[in-house]
Amino acid sequence: MMRFLRLKPRFIIRTITTFQNHVLVKQDLTKYFQDKIRINGPITVAEYMRESLKTYYNSGQVFGSDGDFITSPEISQLYGEMVMLWLLSMWEKAGCPSPLNLIELGPGTGVMMTDMLRLLKQTQYSSLDLSIHMVETSKKCSLEQANKLCSSDLKIESDKCYYQRGITCEKYGKKEIFWYESIDDIPRNTFSLIVAQEFFDALPIHKFRKINEKWHEIVIDIENYLSGTFRYVLCKTSTTTSNLISTIEYYKCSNLKNGTEIEVGLDAAIIMQKLSERIIMDGGIFLCIDYGHDKPIIDTFRAFSGHQQVNPLHNPGTVDLTADVDFGRLKDVAGTDVLAFGPIDQNMFLDNMMINLRYQVI
Repeated sequence: MMRFLRLKPRFIIRTITTFQNHVLVKQDLTKYFQDKIRINGPITVAEYMRESLKTYYNSGQVFGSDGDFITSPEISQLYGEMVMLWLLSMWEKAGCPSPLNLIELGPGTGVMMTDMLRLLKQTQYSSLDLSIHMVETSKKCSLEQANKLCSSDLKIESDKCYYQRGITCEKYGKKEIFWYESIDDIPRNTFSLIVAQEFFDALPIHKFRKINEKWHEIVIDIENYLSGTFRYVLCKTSTTTSNLISTIEYYKCSNLKNGTEIEVGLDAAIIMQKLSERIIMDGGIFLCIDYGHDKPIIDTFRAFSGHQQVNPLHNPGTVDLTADVDFGRLKDVAGTDVLAFGPIDQNMFLDNMMINLRYQVI
């Protein structure tokens, strides 16, 4: 089963703090893109976004009031508690299968998982046979998550499917916890509770424009070599990805007019396919919380710096890049063998979970 929640812009506060290494990061990544474009020609928006965010999440203080942005779990413990309560209620409706995998995609600072586990320990399911699995590609972020969640016996592994493991602190139930580069590495044949909080909006996207009923890819070229800026250009010939989306029925049926520019998350579709297969084969529940719409996404790729929206093609590696999520496409990829609901607004979800009642209790 899958549930999609739609965030509104006011639910996130984005800020930028300047770090000493930001100038160096900007120079290194800008030169990397310039050199690559001069040798091989324009690059896709997906490549630009992937490399920029990989650098961004591994440098400086990204999360929290002292970093670049604050998400809902950082504001109140109630948020993570409501997420855990919803997962537990759906798990009960599924017959309380055991053992369980608790999986989080892109855990950020780890604060939502701390709130989820603290709530779990307060329920009758505190001794549940449950292990925790964090999908996190940033080693810097994974260590920050471990510092919040684990006792001192954290182990770094190089010959396992996971790269880091530990035991959560007593207040979080003393559960086994593992970190992975990919969801592919998480053990199978176990019922899973899966959550993704603002994960899909940070995955790379491709941009396309419809011309004469055909999709042409929008790519990135050098605008000014000395100032280190880039620009969008339109491919005159077809690309592998433009040929690919021309075969996808979802986009054929969207009735988009000529001149429309859309954003396509191929990485998001691949991950959703893997999640769907896991749920179908092993059983599971997935909660996706993100910015987006229930239809093809049109021109939302953007960057944030200092509370302001800025040009996403300036200062690569030092600003937050994001694009809205196409929930319709994710449900299309998941297929008809899983139940998919939503999206609904975050406010409605929290009200339905009686967050105000929980607030009065604590």
